[in-house]
Amino acid sequence: MRHALLRMPGCAPALLALLLVWGAVPGVVAAQEWSGAGVQDAPHTDALPQVLTTSRLRQSKAQTPGTVTILEGELLRDLGVLNLWDAFRLVPGMTVGYVGSNDPVVSYHGTVAVEQRRLQVLVDGRSYYNASLADMDWTNLPVPIDAIDRIEVTRGPNAAAYGANSFLAVINIITRSPSDTHGVELRGTQGLRGDDGFGHYYGSVGSKTGPLDWRLSVNQRRSDGFDFRYRRDASGSRTDRTRNSRDGYDTLSINYSGELALGATDRLAVETGYHELNEKVDPSEYDGFNPITNPDITGEDWHGSITWHHEPSADRFFELQLYHQTRDRRQGWRASFPDPEAVLDDGAVPDGVTIPAFETDVNEDLEETRTHIEFQQTNVFSPTTQLVFGASYREDRYESDTFFNGSGETNRSRVFANLEHQPTPWLTTNLGGMWEDDSLSGSFFSPRGAANIHFSDNQTLRFVFSRAHRLPDPFESRPDWQYRGENVTPEELRPFLEGQRRGPNLSTASPEVRPLEEETITSREISYLYQKRMTTGLFQGEIKLFRDSLDNLISGVTNLGLNENDESRWDLENNVDQTQKGFELEANLEMRGSRLRLTYGYLDTEGRYTGERESDPERQRELVRLEQRLNARHSGSVAWIQRFGRGISGAVSYYFTDQLRNFHFERLDARVSRRWHLDTTMVELAGVYRHYLTEDPLYRKDNNWADQNHLFAEARLRF
Repeated sequence: MRHALLRMPGCAPALLALLLVWGAVPGVVAAQEWSGAGVQDAPHTDALPQVLTTSRLRQSKAQTPGTVTILEGELLRDLGVLNLWDAFRLVPGMTVGYVGSNDPVVSYHGTVAVEQRRLQVLVDGRSYYNASLADMDWTNLPVPIDAIDRIEVTRGPNAAAYGANSFLAVINIITRSPSDTHGVELRGTQGLRGDDGFGHYYGSVGSKTGPLDWRLSVNQRRSDGFDFRYRRDASGSRTDRTRNSRDGYDTLSINYSGELALGATDRLAVETGYHELNEKVDPSEYDGFNPITNPDITGEDWHGSITWHHEPSADRFFELQLYHQTRDRRQGWRASFPDPEAVLDDGAVPDGVTIPAFETDVNEDLEETRTHIEFQQTNVFSPTTQLVFGASYREDRYESDTFFNGSGETNRSRVFANLEHQPTPWLTTNLGGMWEDDSLSGSFFSPRGAANIHFSDNQTLRFVFSRAHRLPDPFESRPDWQYRGENVTPEELRPFLEGQRRGPNLSTASPEVRPLEEETITSREISYLYQKRMTTGLFQGEIKLFRDSLDNLISGVTNLGLNENDESRWDLENNVDQTQKGFELEANLEMRGSRLRLTYGYLDTEGRYTGERESDPERQRELVRLEQRLNARHSGSVAWIQRFGRGISGAVSYYFTDQLRNFHFERLDARVSRRWHLDTTMVELAGVYRHYLTEDPLYRKDNNWADQNHLFAEARLRF
């Protein structure tokens, strides 16, 4: 089965049209309470889910200055989503792939793959966007699906609310409150077929001690990665022969959350956590560095935050948040260098001295810390006008002998505000922006304006204009990339190599490294939101049309070669402009005991080379293609959940991505579960089945499963 939906012309739009017609059928309007997002007995502004992320104001979806997708934690658990990154296959326009050794990548409207530089990810207000090597490490994000209350995805630039690097979209993961998780909860998931090396084990205990609600949780995840990759011949080209992949991981997280009531107007929220990891890395990922031992990664992460909520009245409240987090990565291996001249500086060896092939220990260790303090206040002046404003300061420190020849730091000051005003009942306006001052890149302002026209209580037409920036990270701006040799053999080479940083020197003094400017996106959006109450449920549908201009994109290759077969290349430059346009659909139908959900995204991209470094037309086209590696012309999902009674429920979901780096992705998931309630105890057993409908690798040729059918068993206990 290949491109099952795409072989039926207009299938996804037709399904949405069918749902729209169904929702428009006249019927008796009745209120039905539903926990989460759905039907409530309230005016239209309360019937729609409340959104917290887009403008930092609590708003209904009909009033937000941008399109938002909400993924409830219960939805993810009902569908049998096992990996957090897979949840974003449910978001229109988002693509999920894998790079490196089983490293997941998530993007909205595509662009780069290896370094996920243009997507902001928040967890309870903390940014997990890495400081020095701009990236998002999904494997080591310490948030189990069991702990998620909801995920809000603002689909579009949101630097007006969250600053530079909130470039394409913002993902805000909101965890469950400790007051909602009293008692003991245990869950285990084990792969039985296809991915039998997968295991996920979660446990939490929570209670209320006086004015304190608290939760302590432990989460372990492991995977043995993909099954096989293709061997390479002496020239480095792939052959038809295969070998086992070495790309598994094992992680452990411990998290504590507490909420302390300080009185009628004040509340203190505290979070802290520890995360350790052990990732296997296939040596072929470092072919140019000739690994003799495996270049595996180990590390430890810590985070802690404290937030003070003060609400003296219903129309005025503020919060003050302080958080600190550290990220420590250790990656070392022993490497062989058959061509010493490739890594020795000119004049390093006296004339007449011949340097033989040698071996040495090298590393790519990196330590990062982030400290962030932020103040935010909300004023509700009237039922039609509210304002949020605030300021923050962040300091990022990083240390790496290999990448930076020491340590460095950046700091950023920000001031932001967003005003929502309803001059008439049929119009809601939002006007906001953020001013930032960055120690590396200077000062910037990111504006956003939106007008929401309410045709009725059930229909809203939204117009949005926004602009955002993505700043070069320290590694792009100030690299100093060389390797320091340790334990050099043979010993007679130690006077020349031991303890010395060697290799092609890529630093700010090198002609290859040019000053980089910020990237800019100008986004225009028109979207239409429709909802219809039904006798036993609610239908919601949303259509978004967009046109985004991405200018001054930084494209190129950062490749440090260390032998004659792998030449060094550093050609980063602001050299690509792109125009992205398309449309996205999202529909959700809630009926008594049943839920049907549909998404579809269409993306058309035009890219242009605008740099000065390259004159070769083919190389110019290659640089443009580099910025389109995660662009998918067609993508979407269909999900259905049914509760049959007697504690039995089932779910079926279908995901597809077409024309993603010449690969196609289609997967069918199914989950069946049974719950038993015994006094204060709940027991649940479930099975999750995955079937890959194509034999294509997942994004790159080394990501292959030997079996297209995967089976998992789940057990859950709560008391």
